[in-house]
Amino acid sequence: MRLIFAMGFWLLQSAKVYGAPYSLNQVLEQGLTQSASLEVAKKQLERNEAILGFNKSLRLPQINIIGLTSFTQVGTSIGVISNLPTMGDLSIALGQNGYALLQSSFAGGGLALEANLLPIKETALVAAAKQNTKASQASLLESERQVRFNLESAYRDLQLRQALIPVWEAALNASTALERDAAQFNRRGLSARIDLLRAKALRAADQQGLAQAKAQLASAQIKLAELLAIPLNQPPSASDPIQSLLDPWPLDLETTIDRALAHRPLLDALALRQRASQAQAQAARAGLLPSLNLITGAGFNGNRINGVINSQPGFASNGNLQGSFYDWGAALLLRQPLFDGGRAQGAAMVAEKEGAVLQADAELTKQQIRETVASSWQNIKASTSVIKAGLEAVNAATKALNDAQLRYRAQVESLTEVLLVQRDLQAARAALLSGQIQQALNRALLIRETGSEP
Repeated sequence: MRLIFAMGFWLLQSAKVYGAPYSLNQVLEQGLTQSASLEVAKKQLERNEAILGFNKSLRLPQINIIGLTSFTQVGTSIGVISNLPTMGDLSIALGQNGYALLQSSFAGGGLALEANLLPIKETALVAAAKQNTKASQASLLESERQVRFNLESAYRDLQLRQALIPVWEAALNASTALERDAAQFNRRGLSARIDLLRAKALRAADQQGLAQAKAQLASAQIKLAELLAIPLNQPPSASDPIQSLLDPWPLDLETTIDRALAHRPLLDALALRQRASQAQAQAARAGLLPSLNLITGAGFNGNRINGVINSQPGFASNGNLQGSFYDWGAALLLRQPLFDGGRAQGAAMVAEKEGAVLQADAELTKQQIRETVASSWQNIKASTSVIKAGLEAVNAATKALNDAQLRYRAQVESLTEVLLVQRDLQAARAALLSGQIQQALNRALLIRETGSEP
């Protein structure tokens, strides 16, 4: 009866806790706030918003404060001086051996404004930046879908790895009990030695399988811990039980595909980036168009001139002049590029080719979405029958194992039959758990593709 007792409580053992318990809702809530990929998507959005702000600033006029101060000293023995900084042309009456020393102090300041009156290229760059910013927003929404799926996928895998541990433990307990019975029969001379060796091999195989299952459980815990950004010395465990749904996805295939393609952030992002490429091509071609800039300014200036003049030896005179003045003006600067070596056309062609690549990528993405949805829809529709058959297989294998054990104890059946039935039961339990988890994963995948519950 030890074998029957060991195999009878495997479902009860599956509730064993292997770490800090987390529900699926807790995993989604915490994982979305700790996701590194979402953080990258947010930073990319912030970068594109900064680029948009910079491109907008290119269309605004520039206003500068201009200031100038200088000091000039000139000593001369000739009477005519021209092109002096801040002095201009001077004529001084100097006799033979006469000499003059002149000093000029100048200070001025003002405002200068420069405005682009034909910001064609800058406007195209702003349009491209707007489309890229919207594309980043759509990519962020798509990243949230993917992160939710990754979190649920990791959680479901942890559920499966946890549930397989009791399966292997029950198998090990049963094979250990079977080995004891085989040893007892062998000592009494009621069975051949080969039966004992087969039982030992079965027990050793179950020990190996349990060790591998524990390693896979630890790996699943580490993966989920990384997604949740929790210490590895505090491994998480799945507290939600594995459940089956009678009607996991009520929508038909055509409706599901239509919902997956409609308002899909991934497709929206590709379309927006394609528009951005078109705007960048326009900006590149604008480099060959004329530009018109307005330059205007106004200022106030002051000047002081000191002089010592020795018109003749022994005759010296001192004097100074000072005053101030204002000035203002405006100018229009028209520029028409004639030849740039093909740079503008080449840049436009690169942008157009990038748009063509994005368009082809969008068509490929639509095809992949349709294939993914169709495959998951078919699998989830078949999952109900798969799980139902799995439950029947587990129930039948459990009864068969009990019968085989009783027949073996009564020396009516060989040990080989017990081993085969026990292996069938273990495989049926693992297949049932895998089918239930696969149903949940297919449902999560369809939710990711459509963006909402059915």
